[in-house]
Amino acid sequence: MTQKPLRVVPGSKSGGAKAKHRRISEEILSAIEDGRWVPGERLPAEDQLAIEMKASLGTVQRALRSLVQMGVVERHHGRGTFVTGARAQEGQLRHFRFMAEGGTQLLPVYFKIVGIETVRESGPWSSFFGEREDNYIHIHRLVNVNDEFDVFSEIYLPASRFSEIAGMSEATLNGVSFRDFLAERFNAPTINTHQTMACQPLPPRVTRTLNVPHGQYGIVWSIGGLSYRNTPITWQRIFVPPSDRVIEIVPTSAVEQSPLQEVF
Repeated sequence: MTQKPLRVVPGSKSGGAKAKHRRISEEILSAIEDGRWVPGERLPAEDQLAIEMKASLGTVQRALRSLVQMGVVERHHGRGTFVTGARAQEGQLRHFRFMAEGGTQLLPVYFKIVGIETVRESGPWSSFFGEREDNYIHIHRLVNVNDEFDVFSEIYLPASRFSEIAGMSEATLNGVSFRDFLAERFNAPTINTHQTMACQPLPPRVTRTLNVPHGQYGIVWSIGGLSYRNTPITWQRIFVPPSDRVIEIVPTSAVEQSPLQEVF
């Protein structure tokens, strides 16, 4: 496929270099969204971008710094600038993991898809995605923790963008990290999240699925995932029943340094 060249960004009499570096960052972001560079791929060198866009090296560098602040790209000294992958903004994303007694070992977890459907129902996810979305891909998933108990997870995705997933088999998606999958398959990395957590009664459909008493209290954790331009791409709710296992909430940077399995 022929790659669309970057548009030359002219200067601005009113905004000067500041306005131009913002327009350059916008042009690079648009190229990433169009798939010219995918998550994990390295951008051309700064001097090459400057030549292609007919801008000064300093202006291009300012544009790239803006994209770093937005979480769109990562700059590595001596290696170059890379499009942020599925594990974007490590300091902002959070996962939790279950610890064995003593808090020195992690308990293994196993994922199983139990349902995929397209729905029109409204809820907290519809508020998160906005009024323009009517249909959602709804994925139900069980997470078994060390063969001791199950955690129930439901994921909502906008069907307008991810309709292909509705036709995939449960076996295909079993064990898949959805953040990695969306970044690699749909060029939709998770850049940031909005999260809430509460202790409240688990709904009947969840207590039946988890085989716990009706009215049982548990942890309900909601996570809204945002991609480029703060575009909502996932909304997930995780239901955790009571357990004597310790839950440790850790930044993604710690996750990447440890050989553990994620609940998210």
